[in-house]
Amino acid sequence: MLLLLVIALSKRSRFSVWLTTLLLLSEVLLVNAVLAVNGGASNPFGVVLLIPIVLAFMLLPLAVAVAVLMVTIALQSAQLLMLSGSGHAGHAMLGHYHGMILGFVFTGLLIGVVIRYFRWQLASREQQIQRMRERQLRDEQLLAIGTAAAQLTHDVATPAQTIRLLLEEAGESPSPPAWVEQLNAEFGRIESHLHTWRTLADDIREKRTFAYSPDTLWQALQKTLHTARPEARISWHCNTLPDASVHADRTLLPAISSIVINACEATHRLASHPVEVTSNATGHGWQLAIANACDVIDDAMLEQLGAQFMTSSTGHGVGAVISNATIERFGGSVTWQRNGQILVTLITLPVSPS
Repeated sequence: MLLLLVIALSKRSRFSVWLTTLLLLSEVLLVNAVLAVNGGASNPFGVVLLIPIVLAFMLLPLAVAVAVLMVTIALQSAQLLMLSGSGHAGHAMLGHYHGMILGFVFTGLLIGVVIRYFRWQLASREQQIQRMRERQLRDEQLLAIGTAAAQLTHDVATPAQTIRLLLEEAGESPSPPAWVEQLNAEFGRIESHLHTWRTLADDIREKRTFAYSPDTLWQALQKTLHTARPEARISWHCNTLPDASVHADRTLLPAISSIVINACEATHRLASHPVEVTSNATGHGWQLAIANACDVIDDAMLEQLGAQFMTSSTGHGVGAVISNATIERFGGSVTWQRNGQILVTLITLPVSPS
């Protein structure tokens, strides 16, 4: 009650740990002093001491709260010893007072356990709510990026068709320029990318998924990396591949490829060891481990990597966020671990019987 009175008078929500402990111990000592001159253990108002115990387990760390509880129990035991030594209480009454003290101790311990349990539950709920908020923010950011990308694709489609008509007219002329054939090939790649993007958008909108074998994804990943980063040094290690299927849409392979490409770029900046990509079949499904040299991510950034956008000298982590969100859509997970100067990315995908 002393703590509550001080909080009410100061109009503050809470105090520091040491000041809160001091106020609670002062209240315990004050109440025990009043009880000592008013019957000691025989005074039924000793239950008032449960209030500081409740406040201690609500406001203080566990070790400090237990210390407050032990001090309270010790002082109550001293009250009982004082009553026993006075000789004013009969044997039956002493048994009754012993029961009162034991009931107080049991109630105090039970209150402490219950309050700590509820605090643990509240902390877990708060963490879940915080993760949901972060995921909602990330999804809103990804939605904005996806909307902008879809609008860009739509805007590019019309000029792309015009360029195609102009190239066809240039190719049908009696003496077409030498650059027309090369430009046709390059523009064909642009049209292929536009068609792939439209197909991916249709798959996502209609929620179409396919059963991919890990062996097919492994070979497709190698082919994609050899095409996208032919200069990258990648060491492929296929320990085991599960004899099962991964259910996903066409965005899975680009998501995995993006993570490997980011690893290649980080290693290229450091001119260090090659990127190592290892395949393993685990009890949780199929796991890909991508190990690369990295020295620009500290521990705080590593915890946020893939969960939210960041600002650093090498970018904003958009690729990691998009890849992480894509893999999570298929029940997988992406985690990052740092071992000295080596960053290990673990991609785990669930599999089902073929």
